[in-house]
Amino acid sequence: MNIIDTKASDFEISLRTRSIKNVPLYKFRGIKYKLSSEDYSNIVFQSKASVEFFQHHHILNHKNIYSMGKATNLSLLKKGFSSDNPEIPGSTELIKIIEGELDTGKFLIVKGKDGLDEVFNYLKNKKAEVDQVCCYERIKFDNYDDLKGDYFLADAIIFPSTFAVKVFFKEIYSNEVKAKFLGISNRIVKSINDLGYEGELIDYFSNNLEEQVKKII
Repeated sequence: MNIIDTKASDFEISLRTRSIKNVPLYKFRGIKYKLSSEDYSNIVFQSKASVEFFQHHHILNHKNIYSMGKATNLSLLKKGFSSDNPEIPGSTELIKIIEGELDTGKFLIVKGKDGLDEVFNYLKNKKAEVDQVCCYERIKFDNYDDLKGDYFLADAIIFPSTFAVKVFFKEIYSNEVKAKFLGISNRIVKSINDLGYEGELIDYFSNNLEEQVKKII
């Protein structure tokens, strides 16, 4: 059984087994940003990369911290900060958590370039004080020929982001691919389905990830 996880390998914060091989489709690169203030009461991290490339961890003490999902939550815990995150990762569920905190002070959204704007737009529409910064970007590789062999032999491919979905179907996919396509959120599964392929949802951070995949295969 060949299972491929497409996550970028810059950060190792996920539950893996020997049967799951990491074959990244892109890498991360930090970008310069400037905070307009450090006077925030609520800070929202939209990805684990946003945690790693954020350069102002000193402002997180005694603040309300929110994370998009379990991966981001684990990244923060490694740095000594706890956060509230939805059981189902994604903007929709995160908004449900923060919608009762709109009057608790100013918000900061920390994200990647071209990342999701749903939380920021929700807060703006609710007239909350909110800023956002982009502290990293995703970089495609120059060539994908060396990766195709692994993907052509895969029984299942795990996508942790819609960006990975876009890169895979543009640069890798051909009729030689016979794998099942697995997304770690409903949004990612939808992005696979929207391209005309069948995606299935998995609980990426469960203790039986490999067993989940085996049942699907």
